[in-house]
Amino acid sequence: MPPLGELNRRFGPWISLVLGIAAVFYMQRGLGFAPVAVGVLLLAWILAAGLRRITTTPAAPEGAPETPQPRWRRLALPIGGTLIASLWQDILFYLLPLWWVSTVMWSSNMVFPTVLVGMALLSCFDHHWRVHVLDQRIVHAIWSATILFATLVPSAAVLGVPLRIGLAVSAAMAALVAAMVLLPQAMTRRSKIGATSVAMVMVTTLVVWSAPLFPPVPVTVTTSGAGTAIRDRNLVGEAYSFPSGTQRVYVWFAVSAPARYHQTVRFEWFHDGEPAGGVREAEVVGGRVQGFRTWSSRTAPAPGVWRVELRTNSSQLIARTSFEVQ
Repeated sequence: MPPLGELNRRFGPWISLVLGIAAVFYMQRGLGFAPVAVGVLLLAWILAAGLRRITTTPAAPEGAPETPQPRWRRLALPIGGTLIASLWQDILFYLLPLWWVSTVMWSSNMVFPTVLVGMALLSCFDHHWRVHVLDQRIVHAIWSATILFATLVPSAAVLGVPLRIGLAVSAAMAALVAAMVLLPQAMTRRSKIGATSVAMVMVTTLVVWSAPLFPPVPVTVTTSGAGTAIRDRNLVGEAYSFPSGTQRVYVWFAVSAPARYHQTVRFEWFHDGEPAGGVREAEVVGGRVQGFRTWSSRTAPAPGVWRVELRTNSSQLIARTSFEVQ
């Protein structure tokens, strides 16, 4: 019969993957769990630091025989590593639906959720995760900071923080925690404060500048379309193709956001792939089960393919829809 460790290494990753996928589909905990996820994340980080300390033994003097590790230390590494990996995995599989539901397929904001998918898959393979992440101080710090950022963004939304500010604060906190881990212990306190401040400013500036690459978590579009009229805030005459000479075409979105959440959005029109002007701003209010319904229109659109993108005031893509005028 194979040893227990060998069985765990062979079948454990697939069991973890199945459980993680099951958690995504059957045990979704919603946006309100985000603050709890921050606490779980910090617990995983503290446990990892403690595990690294208790399993590190001082080097033996040159020429002296190595002292064998106590049995409890030999047991602490696999048990503790598995526990920490399970905490990381739980957070990642919680974050995946939150980020993917706000993602527009085949757009640039798929990149970061795809990175989270890769991290979630790696966390299922306990041995590889421990070797390539947990045992590598720099990689572990970047890994932890990335997940902290991904967890703080929806947590800020629960508090009603605007998207741009939420991104900036989340990036600053992630940079702060990573700097605290990575800065050499020999540095003076003043040097550490200065280096940490520089890191926070640089990371925050980079994230805010690249905001269009991130999904507008937790803002999502439940449905969208194009039609010939709006009646009682609903789309009428929905179609993809309209005959030439149509008097007016409306594009309509139902936007979902948390309660007490306000977000400025704008409509950007494109004709045959080129900007067509007519940018219009609107205000989205969260908390409605069917989503906040908002729309824009174009009078006598020219023949061709039209695309309308709904973006936040930080240029994050919420949704897009298109129609054709023959």
